[in-house]
Amino acid sequence: MSNIQREIIVIPAAEALSFGGRKNRQMRVASYSRVSTDFEEQLTSFHAQKSYYTDLIMRTPQWTLAGTYADEGISGASAEKRPDFMRMIRHCKKGKIDLIITKSISRFARNTLDSIGYVRKLKAMGVGVVFEKENINTLEENSEVVLTILASLAQEELNSLSLNVKMGKRMAMQEGKVFFQYTKCYAYKKGSDGQPEIIPEEAEVIRRIYTAYLAGKSVPAIARALTEDGVKPHSKNEEWTHSTIQSILQNERYCGDVLLQKTYVTDPISKKVKRNNGELPKVLIKNNHAPIVSRELYDRVQQERARRGSKRKVSKASVTEQSRYSSLHALSELLICGECGTPYRRAVWTKRSGEKQAVWRCISRLDYGTKYCRDSVTLDEDSLHAAIMQAINDTRGSRRAMTPFVAAYVSRTLREDAQGGLDADQMESRIAQLKAQTMELVAQSISSNTVGENEGRLRAMSDEVKALCDILAEYRQSCNAQGGIESRMAEITEALANEPEQSEAYDDTLVRQLIDTIRVVGENKLEIIFRSGLTYEQDISPKVKKLVRIS
Repeated sequence: MSNIQREIIVIPAAEALSFGGRKNRQMRVASYSRVSTDFEEQLTSFHAQKSYYTDLIMRTPQWTLAGTYADEGISGASAEKRPDFMRMIRHCKKGKIDLIITKSISRFARNTLDSIGYVRKLKAMGVGVVFEKENINTLEENSEVVLTILASLAQEELNSLSLNVKMGKRMAMQEGKVFFQYTKCYAYKKGSDGQPEIIPEEAEVIRRIYTAYLAGKSVPAIARALTEDGVKPHSKNEEWTHSTIQSILQNERYCGDVLLQKTYVTDPISKKVKRNNGELPKVLIKNNHAPIVSRELYDRVQQERARRGSKRKVSKASVTEQSRYSSLHALSELLICGECGTPYRRAVWTKRSGEKQAVWRCISRLDYGTKYCRDSVTLDEDSLHAAIMQAINDTRGSRRAMTPFVAAYVSRTLREDAQGGLDADQMESRIAQLKAQTMELVAQSISSNTVGENEGRLRAMSDEVKALCDILAEYRQSCNAQGGIESRMAEITEALANEPEQSEAYDDTLVRQLIDTIRVVGENKLEIIFRSGLTYEQDISPKVKKLVRIS
């Protein structure tokens, strides 16, 4: 046994089974083509690629056409978003393809991770990829090293293209160029001059939504009302949705302005869209097109949205800190306790007879008993409603009579402020002069090494600049407030003009329009403060009897 020598025999590969030559059958070859835009020159190249590879495969004796796969007008940043590419991968898994031929790495994928990942998956299936431009066959040795480098370059080219597109869009924004998506912007269409044109019947719907929201209606209630009235939205849905109403209420385009770059794409690979919360600059273009609602009305809606969104919990029974606005009862917003200042809440009580009775009680008294509010009054809803409508009817003449005097007072105040107002231009000039003197003194102090000696002068000039800036900011804020007062007076006058002559039945919408606050000041007394500025005391006779339980 020890005299027998070891013998090593090399058995050559069977040529018929090797990848390089298939004598028994032709190699099944598929082509893949892709263009990223729908431009005419790109589509011409797209069809030329398909024809070229079909002809190449059919003219090669060792190859047979296993299919042509092509994605038209789709980016190569993500493979999952290319349907024909994924169909080709599925066919490879089923063993229908032996080789894939494509123009270049950038046509196969611009994402390095996708390029390497899918090449490895295909290689594990025994499927090769030939990149014609780079002359790479993935089944050859050392092909992955070269592929990784070239795929990284392709991804970097994608990043560069994305950056160029972003820079182009931002430059267009700063030049005031606006792209209007008319399919998503209700009540506007493209006019003959290329500018947004108002659709009158749809504009009335927008005004209705804004007016209803300020009248106290909730977003779901507005959506239901529009759907019930047969008003059709732009979307494919037959019904108005909450998100559609919300987007209309917060869209600045309805007051004639355009805010650009409200969102941005995080990176060209994932293409995730994120809301711009200050990460990038925004561009506001005022008076870009014809408005549907006034800027004052739009601003008041935004204030109301902020107020409803910032409501805090008013009951210890609330699970979360954040509460939610309810348009069910106007008095939930208006009725407050005269003793502790806490809002009232509606409750339904059951009498001994089994009869239900709606009452309003101080929330502090409901949640904590007499610990924080000892003498709050419980009011039955019927008496409360009757007292409020009585006050509205009794003061109708007084409110209308005082409106001209209030308007005249506001107008006079505005004129006096305008005459005795600050000279904003002169103040800005003084601020610029002080800043220039400060910079000059700093440079002089550094060059002469006298910073310590000039410290007092520098501090004095800095304090003066700060004081002037504060005065100027306060003056501008008061000017804005005056504009709001004028708008508010116009609203009050319009509400009084449209108010019915005599209102017997309680109306939540009318109460919201006319009344600012209702304070329960005693067992039989309400203090009602109207939005016009009138304060009125109204007697009330509650009919709350002994109750046994809350339902």
